[in-house]
Amino acid sequence: MTRISSSDLLRSLGYDFEAYSEDGIRPKTVEVSFGDLFPELYIGEGKSREIADKKLYLHQMEALNSLEDGKNIILISGTGSGKTEGWFFYTAKGKRTLALYPTLALANDQIRRLENYSRALGMNPQILDARRRELLVSSHGAHGIREVVTSSNLVITNPAFLLVDLKRLSKGYLLSFLRKLELLVLDELDFYGPREIALLLSIIRIISLISERKPQIAVLTATLGNPDDLASFLTSTNGRETSIIRGDPFRPRNDVYLVLGKNLRSIWDCLKAHEIEILSSDVGEDVRNSLKDYKSFEREVYKLVEIARSLGIECPQPFMDPAEIISNYERDEGVTVVFTNSIRSAENLRKRLVNEFGLTKVASHHHLVPKDERERIEDAARSGELRILISPRTLSQGIDIGNIIRIVHLGLPDSLREFKQREGRKGRKDVGWTETVIFPLYRWDRELLSRGADAMAKWLKLPLEITLVNPSNKYSMLFEGLFKVINPQMRDHLREEEIRLLTELGLISQGNLTERGKRVWEMINFYEFGPPYGFKRILKEDSEFRYLEDIGHCDLVERFQPGCIDYGNDSIVLDFRRKGRVITGVIEGPFNYGTIYSFDALAFMLEEYERIKAEWGERPDIIDDYHKGRIGSEVVCVVDPPIDGFGLRTKVPNRVYWKLSSSRVRPVNAGKSTILLRENRSLPVITQTGGVYRDYTYGISVELDPKEDLVWLRIGLATLMLVSRLSLGIHVDSIYYEVANLGEKKVMMLHEPESAGLIEKLDWLKVAREIDLFEPDDLSEIIMMLIDEEAHYEFVIRGLNWNLAKRFARRAVDYILAKQMIPFILEGKSFMIPRPSRANKVLSLDFIGIRLSDSISIGFLGLYDGENTETQLVVKEFFDSTGMNLSPIEKCVNEGFIVVGWDFDSLLKDLFSMNQRTLCYILQGLKEEGRFFELKPLVEDFLNLSPVSLEEVSRRIWGIGGSMKDVIMEARRSIGEIEERKGANWERYTKYLREKAKNIIEERARAIYLTFLALGRG
Repeated sequence: MTRISSSDLLRSLGYDFEAYSEDGIRPKTVEVSFGDLFPELYIGEGKSREIADKKLYLHQMEALNSLEDGKNIILISGTGSGKTEGWFFYTAKGKRTLALYPTLALANDQIRRLENYSRALGMNPQILDARRRELLVSSHGAHGIREVVTSSNLVITNPAFLLVDLKRLSKGYLLSFLRKLELLVLDELDFYGPREIALLLSIIRIISLISERKPQIAVLTATLGNPDDLASFLTSTNGRETSIIRGDPFRPRNDVYLVLGKNLRSIWDCLKAHEIEILSSDVGEDVRNSLKDYKSFEREVYKLVEIARSLGIECPQPFMDPAEIISNYERDEGVTVVFTNSIRSAENLRKRLVNEFGLTKVASHHHLVPKDERERIEDAARSGELRILISPRTLSQGIDIGNIIRIVHLGLPDSLREFKQREGRKGRKDVGWTETVIFPLYRWDRELLSRGADAMAKWLKLPLEITLVNPSNKYSMLFEGLFKVINPQMRDHLREEEIRLLTELGLISQGNLTERGKRVWEMINFYEFGPPYGFKRILKEDSEFRYLEDIGHCDLVERFQPGCIDYGNDSIVLDFRRKGRVITGVIEGPFNYGTIYSFDALAFMLEEYERIKAEWGERPDIIDDYHKGRIGSEVVCVVDPPIDGFGLRTKVPNRVYWKLSSSRVRPVNAGKSTILLRENRSLPVITQTGGVYRDYTYGISVELDPKEDLVWLRIGLATLMLVSRLSLGIHVDSIYYEVANLGEKKVMMLHEPESAGLIEKLDWLKVAREIDLFEPDDLSEIIMMLIDEEAHYEFVIRGLNWNLAKRFARRAVDYILAKQMIPFILEGKSFMIPRPSRANKVLSLDFIGIRLSDSISIGFLGLYDGENTETQLVVKEFFDSTGMNLSPIEKCVNEGFIVVGWDFDSLLKDLFSMNQRTLCYILQGLKEEGRFFELKPLVEDFLNLSPVSLEEVSRRIWGIGGSMKDVIMEARRSIGEIEERKGANWERYTKYLREKAKNIIEERARAIYLTFLALGRG
């Protein structure tokens, strides 16, 4: 049997395609084989016998030598580079080892390999997770399981199990084993998010405290952004030197094929016939060149097809039938793995290959296939009985079949990391060469291709985001502090900074846990902040119920509200399962018209969908739009993050929307290139939401200059995240941002969805320099769309001015730097101010306006005269407003008071928006007389710093902690309630908002007064 070249196959079937090759990598080896180290491997079976004659890679030898020297190691090397052997053959010399893998299910092949080596070397490893623990308890009893674990030299587990075991330290199963531990292994560090890494660092510190001898530590990862910081942490934890070792994975030459279609010539002929019409639209040089040169057209085909459709030109679409191509791979001598976007599409492809093309060596592999059947399928693929495996995700991690020669992507994943994980499954053996075959089927693929085939190739070649390790992450401090408080034998190890943090968060009082502290301790688990069990998920189809994988508490809030689409199962969440008032799970139905019509909220949404499609001149077909990625669901949550560093973040689901994108585009001429924009609409699903998710993380809130342009600032923040990704390797989801306003009060909020400490740790001056140096390319614009679709849309229609985008990115950084600088500028300064009194003849005032709906707005006026604080509520319904009681202001003016506000123009705009013209005229008159003072420019002059917010000055000088962010969050909750009840009884749903706004406006009026006096102006 000979190898099949996809290049020859695609040509024979009449397909056009783009192709390029990636050079193979062969790591350096040393003149020592594994059999030289352990001759017993020669008499072993399977992997043991296979590895015996193999020479060690240089990085494996360096890792083993460093461990022999008593050092820690950080081994940075790609998938398939033999990192496991880099520590196991040190353990095999009798070193008691605990190895942690993200999940044992994903580490199935590594565990098989370790068990095989162990049998050959006479070792007895113990694999321990929740399921295996129950089996051991049933066979050995609770006491017997501890003896079994303690008698082993190698225990393999996952961090979730280990964390639970550490939390019940004295009753845990691993305590005796950990006391004698000699080596701790953390594999696949790059798998974890920042919060999990923080907990892993805590686990390392805690084990070092528990162990009688501080064990060596081996950290294995494919990427790592700051290895020196991690090395310093490891060394400071156990006092051992740490070696940083880098290696390359074994990888044969890889040929990449991007399948474009099999009828491109007829498409080009059609487009050429409409050349004048196409060139008369707003297109750039790329489109003009593509209509002159067929080779250029091949690279831009999807862009031109979309433009033609937008102009109403009827031309053929690029045709491709993946099954027609994939069916030929059964004749190949290796295994082809096909990745799909859902279980349903995987099953549909398998049925076609079996029934239509007569294939017999094909199987699907996903979590609905029983576990023992999945293992049989994997074994059949290894033995050659199966040639084609189809999977939505389960084969993308942890499966080492060995003879995989080709990965086929039916649509690209949004995440580059997911793409690389898929790709890492192939070429584990010397198979000559491997292939990547990409079929662009869904929205993300088409968006990439609409920028040209070169843009897709650039995206595929991007380096992965770096894994960042932050030893000073306060999430580590939070967990370790609670661990030491809860365990009396550990209290002597409590650090002063841990006590301070726990006290500030209200988790301890007088040395003991508060009720809140006890709840937090119960809720801290490895993968999320919540109980160690998930919500049940049931798919109801044809009167049958089928249990799907459980979901976590965060997933429930963010992705599984009634009305949400479950993409992995092509289904829709219909309702919650409840026991009393408690949500215990979700019920789903298949994505079809029957399900949609049976769910009232979706039936109403469908009517709106059909109206919008008619408005766009498109044929309504919600099933087709779903499968082509033009419709999806989104849960809009009210997120209440910390405002000044580390604290509690609360996320409450507010409303489910289905987001619809037009099938037609609008071309925008960007000079050498043409950018395609799509119309987007959000369709609300009016149904009840439920659940809440809380966790601790970092966040900041910055009050902005009232004159700030929020649209451009949002574009600047998207540019900031773009630069962070491309120049610093930071994942675009590491920091979430938002700009918001209540009238002329404007706020910028940043928070980390997972506690990483980036906001606190990043060198923002370095970030500012990277922004200045950043030179955007063709890929930059499409990545911005991935970061923030709304910012991207506004950016394109404003002319794609990258210089302006970079300027506003710098502006965002300047706000962060100003917030950080104020405490240093004020450090050591003391302010002597006159005692607040009416005798000072100063009246301070501020105003907050809040739009609740199209017809209702409310406003709050705050006054402070040195002795009395007064607030007034103003209500505007349609065009009528309640009048203010101006007598306190008139009295002060008549007595010769001066009036002070933060920013004059924004104050007037807010008052005018609420029809308070009389007060506006009074203030304008006072300004003309020189009796109205603007505080903002005075503070900026004093601090020699701009921009400056009243909020930050108030907090740092006067300890006034209120924030406009709190009013914005409360306003969103109220507005959501009012919208759901269509404006009825708005007073009932603004009770807490009115209380919050009243408190904040009083604080602001008082802060303006005190600051004005402090500057010697009273």
